[in-house]
Amino acid sequence: MRRFLPALLLVLGLAGHLFLQARPALEKIEAGGAGRDYASYYYAVQVAAEGGDPYDTAALSARAAADRTRKAVHPFFYPPPFLLSAWWSRPLTLAEGYRQTFFINEAMLAGCLAAGAWGLGVPLWAIALLLCTWTPIPDNAWMGQANLWALLPALLGLVLAERRRDRAAEIAAGVLVGTAAMMKMSPALFLAWWALRGRWVPAGSAVGTAIALSGVALAVVPLDAQLRFYTEILPGFSRGDYHGLSVPISLPANHSIPDLFDRAFPSAGRLLSDSARHASAATSLGLLGLWAWFARKATDPGAALMALAVLMVAVPVYTYEHHLVFLVVAMGVAAGRVAAESRHASRGTAIALWVLLALCWFVLAWPLTWLRAVEKLLPAGLSWLTRESKTMGEGLLFLLLLRASVQPSRQK
Repeated sequence: MRRFLPALLLVLGLAGHLFLQARPALEKIEAGGAGRDYASYYYAVQVAAEGGDPYDTAALSARAAADRTRKAVHPFFYPPPFLLSAWWSRPLTLAEGYRQTFFINEAMLAGCLAAGAWGLGVPLWAIALLLCTWTPIPDNAWMGQANLWALLPALLGLVLAERRRDRAAEIAAGVLVGTAAMMKMSPALFLAWWALRGRWVPAGSAVGTAIALSGVALAVVPLDAQLRFYTEILPGFSRGDYHGLSVPISLPANHSIPDLFDRAFPSAGRLLSDSARHASAATSLGLLGLWAWFARKATDPGAALMALAVLMVAVPVYTYEHHLVFLVVAMGVAAGRVAAESRHASRGTAIALWVLLALCWFVLAWPLTWLRAVEKLLPAGLSWLTRESKTMGEGLLFLLLLRASVQPSRQK
């Protein structure tokens, strides 16, 4: 019976995912919402296909208005090659494309969890629980986001590079991570692991892939628009200028390091103040240095890589609920390492590790509706505990993974 227990838990997890996450997300998608965040990708493709500039927000909004789907569209601020991954939506309507993103995200989720189980030691029981309880999964789905489109190739590349060390595998690993970085820029941070280890073949392959994809993207995004992204739009990210995005940094649902400093050193406008920007940069570099110190001694590459994934999520100016789907495998890795260590640790250490894991899992996964309800019950001076709970959860997950990275690897 014990032999079949993991498979049984996985089946129950899939059933729970269907009813607790997938179905509610699909119902929201079918209810409309004019494509949510997906609308930016969709209209960037439409404008580019007609010979326009996908980074021209006014053109995107005009195209949406002509379709009578929505009055305005959020700016498109992804790397030019991203459009290649969304080009399939060209012949579809906004509603049709939005619905298709649900099934793409479900497939990408399955791939991410399979990569976590295959190469990073995520146990099946953790996958089952994540499928039922990790609320960023349905949030990512109904927002029409593309986070998993970047996470899957990054995970596959990282796992391939660790499991096989021959030149062909390292080149392929670099291609996958380079592709992920051209979906969203943040996976480029994974190159720090290879650079730290002196593994220049996969690192160089990733850089070469990014350059090659940018060349291929010239077919849909002209050179002047590509240069504008890299010279004007991308540099603004550190200031909180996401190509004119009007969402305030201090939105209660923002769970990033820069948000903490934006609250401590607010600016008169919508961008980070100089003090907040400098403090954010110093803190991020300090955390990256701490990670590098542990990573140089790491005996568990999976834990070290997933600790870097936490920084990938927490360092950008905006970290919303759907961005936390990036941590679905990281949480599974942390769970597997806690379970493995607790079998060998003292009773007190084992209890402490399980309590910290449960607390971390809960605050990162509890819905915003719960968070806000609890916040209303707390005295005004303590409301920050709930508002910043997910940011603190990111920090706790980072520390758990750092600790696991230098422990004897027992995940098998």
